Amino acid sequence: MFGKGGAMHLLEKQRTASIKEGIRQIDPAYPVFVDAVMEGFIQGDLYVDDAVHPRIYFLETACGIYYVAGKREEELSHCSAFIVDVYERQRRQNGRFTVFSANQSTDVMMKKCLGSHLNEMERHAYVFSQAKSYVLATHSGYRVERTNEQVIKASRAFPPSYYEAYWGRAARFLSKGIGVAILDGENVVSECVSIFSSEDRVEIDIWTEEACRGKGLAQLAGQQMIKSCLENKRTPHWDCDVHNLTSIKLAEKLGFQRTKTYRLFYCS
Repeated sequence: MFGKGGAMHLLEKQRTASIKEGIRQIDPAYPVFVDAVMEGFIQGDLYVDDAVHPRIYFLETACGIYYVAGKREEELSHCSAFIVDVYERQRRQNGRFTVFSANQSTDVMMKKCLGSHLNEMERHAYVFSQAKSYVLATHSGYRVERTNEQVIKASRAFPPSYYEAYWGRAARFLSKGIGVAILDGENVVSECVSIFSSEDRVEIDIWTEEACRGKGLAQLAGQQMIKSCLENKRTPHWDCDVHNLTSIKLAEKLGFQRTKTYRLFYCS
């Protein structure tokens, strides 16, 4: 799929369990989209430096989001030419190039090989604490619905193009994802959906109509989403920019606990 820079090998998905453990040893809080690709929920591929004893992992999704993990800078430097090839391909095709970095070693490698071409962002990762208990919020005048075809067509934040980008198509999300919408009449005023999902994890994306903010609707949507995730035996995850104080406050109010702070590299 890629150019000849760097010796990276496409890995067969049959080895999912051992590969997950290898990644977890480097990054215990690795992103949900990594599982989503390895379990076939979304399209993507995983490349490693050594098919038998991998030390470096590079995962790509079809939507141009990537993940790189490795323990040592000297090992990671061997895949830098490969990553530059991927970057140049995406630039030629006007495609997205957003890399989630596992740790400081991968941060250093990314800065060395593409630092002058990419922007950086620091993000917090959260996971829902199963010990959290609360009374579900209620709001008279609004109703809660699971995300369905009608909600998708009516949504301003998560229209069909959103699911085509992240899930390949809306039908795949409706089959394998989870979503909750808050409606005022026929208008979607707040929504919480799984931007990525695997067999046992969900990464949450959330939105509230600007005119309806400050009414507790995002909290209502978030609580209903958490309830749906737990009913489906999936652990909710939440990521946000370190400067997004509103998102941080809501995550903590909903019962999420921070697991790490990491860097993301992206094209402007």
